[in-house]
Amino acid sequence: MKYQEIAKDMASKINNGFYTDRLPSEADLMEKYATSRNTIRNALDALYNQGVIKRVQGSGCFVNRPLHGRKNVINMANKVGFKALGANFSLKSKVLKLEVIPAGEEISGYLGCSEEDSVYRVQRLRFNEDEVFSLEDAYYLKSIVPYLFKEACEQSIFKFIEEVYNIDIRSGDEYISVHELTQAEAQASESNVGQAVMSIEEINYLKNDIAFNYSRTYYFRKDFTAYFHIGNYLR
Repeated sequence: MKYQEIAKDMASKINNGFYTDRLPSEADLMEKYATSRNTIRNALDALYNQGVIKRVQGSGCFVNRPLHGRKNVINMANKVGFKALGANFSLKSKVLKLEVIPAGEEISGYLGCSEEDSVYRVQRLRFNEDEVFSLEDAYYLKSIVPYLFKEACEQSIFKFIEEVYNIDIRSGDEYISVHELTQAEAQASESNVGQAVMSIEEINYLKNDIAFNYSRTYYFRKDFTAYFHIGNYLR
């Protein structure tokens, strides 16, 4: 197995509560996955770099628990979307817009394409227990994502395009700010004009560093926490 596959499997087990504290030793993991020590170490490095696990010298690797045991924490260092919130957190999506449009000046600047290139625009509301969780406005290069349909957009779009188009989403740039809702955004989310919400803008890249997706998402849940693992690798 590749180390990425092992890391994904271990991350899934952590998200689902199979691993809650100390991880098995390198030797046990080598036996479990029938692979080399280097492969296991690369998988553990990937989990560590994303803040999923922490290392304690002389004791091994441990699941990195949220500060104060917070619920509804999403790890922004990986691209698994809201699956990271766990099995008890279910989201429903309502597609407000699904259309093919020219990229235009703003979106072409983010994606590095021409203004005439076609993009899918997907605007959707996401709900948790009938409470508005987020309002998302996303754009996908049609040359890379040839076809999107409503049913796919009601689920995980990233999962759909990874499985159907074999797209390998490797990295992204994310920008967090406080945003005041416009009249159109307030109307779409049944909120108040000028209401302050957390905004995350992101550009996502393929493994060859080509940008294929830009989105801006506004979050309404007061108990939602975005988590980042930061390493000072320039020291």
